[in-house]
Amino acid sequence: MTLTAEKESTLVDRFTYAAIAEAGRLLDEGIATAKDIDLAMRAGAGFAVGPLEMADTIGLDTVLEKLTAMQTQFGNNYSPSSSLQKLVAAGALGKKTGRGFLEYK
Repeated sequence: MTLTAEKESTLVDRFTYAAIAEAGRLLDEGIATAKDIDLAMRAGAGFAVGPLEMADTIGLDTVLEKLTAMQTQFGNNYSPSSSLQKLVAAGALGKKTGRGFLEYK
């Protein structure tokens, strides 16, 4: 079976946004810092970019919107973290504003 472009996009989105949501929950629970979560996923899971840096790259406003829609469609594995919601409310939208889960110059 060959994946269509639409199915491939759906798979990538579901994995990516589930990882971003879980990383946000780990941050909310105080398990690790944003930098440490990304480092662990790069070093331990072979991610090219950590999930929180990925969220910052996409734009936290966009991520919040997408996770909210995915939560409705797929359930609470996609619920946006409190930290994500607070960052968006504060106008920290990731790389495009210079601050999100991480800081950028």
